[in-house]
Amino acid sequence: MLLNRLAERYGLSWAGDQGTACAFPGPEHLVNTSEEQLRALGWSRQKARAVLELAHLLAEEPRTFARLESMNNEDVCQAILPLRGVGRWTAEYVLLRGLGRIEAFPGDDVGAQKNLQRIFSLEQRPTYEHIKTLTARWCPYAGFVYFHLLLDRLAQKGLLSTR
Repeated sequence: MLLNRLAERYGLSWAGDQGTACAFPGPEHLVNTSEEQLRALGWSRQKARAVLELAHLLAEEPRTFARLESMNNEDVCQAILPLRGVGRWTAEYVLLRGLGRIEAFPGDDVGAQKNLQRIFSLEQRPTYEHIKTLTARWCPYAGFVYFHLLLDRLAQKGLLSTR
């Protein structure tokens, strides 16, 4: 919801046959935005500060992250972890979604932990280290499994449209 509100407020929009769609805003769309404006959309002070710092960094130095594509997964994580608001989950999600590294499985994702607990009939949610062991057998497709589990849970909750 936060990202939808951000896209609706700051992204480019266009009208089509099925309504209006909004693109996710680029850094250039956010550099003149204040923390207070993001907070009015429901963002916490910490998230607002982190996204605005990142937007300013990318607007001022657009090639900052261009080198990430040529780096191995561990080096990518080490390069982005120092950024405000970026933890291990975010770094691994960037690998999977941002860089298309389908071998990445964000092990700190609580929903993914619960899904693995369910499908493996575990008594407790698996730890990060246990998840790495469980998902190793899916290499190099662990990210596909991550998305499959997410979609499965959304379908179980009736949140996927079949239209």
